[in-house]
Amino acid sequence: SGAVVPAFVPSPYDAIRARLGLSAGTGDCGLLDASEAEGPCVAQSDGDDTLAAYELARRSDIAIVFVATSSGEGSDRASLSFDGNADLLVRAVAAAKGRRTVVACVAPGAALTPWAGEVGAVTYAFLPGQEYADGLADVLFGDVNPSAHLPLTLPRAENEVGFTDAMWPGVGDKQRVASYSEGLLVGYRWYNAHNATPAFPFGHGLSYTTFALAGLRASPTRVTVTVTNTGRRPGAAAPQLYLTFPPSAGEPPGQLRGFAQAQLQPGESAEVRFPLRARDMSVWNATTHAWQPVHGSFGVAVGLSSRDAAALRGAFRSP
Repeated sequence: SGAVVPAFVPSPYDAIRARLGLSAGTGDCGLLDASEAEGPCVAQSDGDDTLAAYELARRSDIAIVFVATSSGEGSDRASLSFDGNADLLVRAVAAAKGRRTVVACVAPGAALTPWAGEVGAVTYAFLPGQEYADGLADVLFGDVNPSAHLPLTLPRAENEVGFTDAMWPGVGDKQRVASYSEGLLVGYRWYNAHNATPAFPFGHGLSYTTFALAGLRASPTRVTVTVTNTGRRPGAAAPQLYLTFPPSAGEPPGQLRGFAQAQLQPGESAEVRFPLRARDMSVWNATTHAWQPVHGSFGVAVGLSSRDAAALRGAFRSP
């Protein structure tokens, strides 16, 4: 394995201070209440003492809690929770600040967020790199309107999909053998097939503006929708196309077949087109080792996540 030692790594504390225009020796809140400070100030705690973090949050206007977890080549993570006292820390700060709490998460994959309903916002970064702090400050202060969408599902509980030991990590005395009996029900497909609601679905992502979809048109060669920025700020929408095969195909419902991004000013609309290929309406034939077209009625859903209740729905027939 290789390693890189970056020339510098800004801390979130320094990035936030810089965004506020605070120079060295100024803007340290110390033990002041926010109402007593002369101008903006920033205070920090290492989070080890949850009571101290609660008191610091209580004296502040806004609280930002940083939580993280990591993994390596030598072993798997022991759980989907964030490291250390992260859950207790978030809940302590949220008890003091409520919806004026932001939780900034860093993880190599999915993690549990049991406190998400107790805070005002959650940011989620996957291995963000040395400029994470400056990038986060840009988002927190509204200099950049976030437009990213989750590439995976965040579950509500450990092993929410019900994997058995035989499925993972495998069973056996001399050598473990895993049976992939979940078949095609992996990730968001499991949630769609079981009509289950995760903490945050695949494809989910929020913005400082809002979007609406309309005018769904579907055929075997193309699906088209119109997306409109219904908010007050410029932003990027990312409509996603999900197809449901005819029951005879034995495929999971609502499979991703395309996504597109549209940069829109407030009130602006754009037509988003999803071209379809024969491959998009085919299944793999393990006997012939080739893609086999499926014929019949295909369900269509275009939304802003895999579980978007407001998704536009329709159908087309593949001859």
